[in-house]
Amino acid sequence: MKKFKSKMIPIIIILVLVISFLVSFKKVINKPLDTTEDIVINVKDGDSFYSIINALSNENKIKGVHFIKLYVKISRKNIEVKQGEYVLEKDLTVNELINKLTSESSLNTVKFTVPEGYTINDISEKLEKEGICSKEDFIDAIKEYELPQFARINSEKKYNLEGYLFPDTYLIKVGETPKEIITKMVSRFKEVLDIALSETNTSITNEDIETVVSIASMIEKEARIDEERVLISSVIENRLNDGMMLQIDATVIYALGEHVTTVLDKHLETDSPYNTYKNYGLPVGPISNPGLESIKAALKPEKTDYLFYVLQDDKTHYFTNSDVDFMDKLKELGY
Repeated sequence: MKKFKSKMIPIIIILVLVISFLVSFKKVINKPLDTTEDIVINVKDGDSFYSIINALSNENKIKGVHFIKLYVKISRKNIEVKQGEYVLEKDLTVNELINKLTSESSLNTVKFTVPEGYTINDISEKLEKEGICSKEDFIDAIKEYELPQFARINSEKKYNLEGYLFPDTYLIKVGETPKEIITKMVSRFKEVLDIALSETNTSITNEDIETVVSIASMIEKEARIDEERVLISSVIENRLNDGMMLQIDATVIYALGEHVTTVLDKHLETDSPYNTYKNYGLPVGPISNPGLESIKAALKPEKTDYLFYVLQDDKTHYFTNSDVDFMDKLKELGY
């Protein structure tokens, strides 16, 4: 028994040391900066990631440098830092630190966020409001921009680029041109489309991209919660397959060119190729710039027999395959 205990003691000590090491390692990797406030550093020509963290360690602004170097070695990361000034947030992780130092400096830039479902007009107004560029300059750049291959040219569209400016947060350099801003947004759309295709395990041709984005743009405007995006997508698919008009209020609002809280009968008579109450099939083009979840829903709708839906509270819709049931629900809800 004594021999057993004597053999266990070293094992226990080793386990305690290993656990202590792993705990310390994780703490450093999750929060390497030893500071209570954000710090600014200047990366010069010739600086390396190791020279930067060594300098921060000498200034007592970073902890566990040996852990960080071990992490980099284990991860086999090839880190090439870029020159410039960087703001290092006090709570960033080692991965975020690496990503920041290998990206262009964020100083002398502004953050610009495009919410999901924004139209080109919405984006242009937000750009002007935030002092980045004028609405007119942005719209002019939109009209003059060389279209990607998948964007269909149609003189009846408001904008041929509608649907392809991906809603996201962008870092925009002071003085960046509207054309450069548009290029960032279109490039991001291409990246996200690839993500959506991968996550839904689907594939499409360039000719089909606008169809998917048009459907996604309607889903974006109609859905209130993520779970219902695939259901709304199924209704669109089913109505198209059955040769029914889509009759989606959001297309009427886009056709009007102004937001209305309630779509009235007179609005439904709007003469526009976007109005799905007057035209069969899809609108002439996308009616908004959709996010990832709406694009995924358009690519892979739920398999249902639903043909109708109506908003029954602030978030959820009521879905049905019966026009009688749908009309009864409308009466119940007071429409």
